[in-house]
Amino acid sequence: MLVSADDRGALEELRRSSGRTGPYLVLHYLYFPRRQEAFAVAAELRNSGFATEERLGADGMNWLVLARHEIVLSEEAIADIRRGMEDLAGRYSGEYDGWEADAGSLAV
Repeated sequence: MLVSADDRGALEELRRSSGRTGPYLVLHYLYFPRRQEAFAVAAELRNSGFATEERLGADGMNWLVLARHEIVLSEEAIADIRRGMEDLAGRYSGEYDGWEADAGSLAV
């Protein structure tokens, strides 16, 4: 899978602003219409090594699964993760709303 133009731009900006190659603490945002789906997805993500937080989203209607992990960012890695997150969200009638990494975050 090719990396999207948005992901490529975010990776370039992150590298430019931090001067590091990683690893970075990366946050992923997934939204689901029902609590049950959000908790099922969170369980799958934890089984895959992610830390998760589940809560009602800011809109007061959809459930947010905030997934965290540390990775060395590359175009290939982010394309694979995006594909996996989009597939997982789709299986549970949800939406993957992207990722972010703090340019100042340091792996501990």
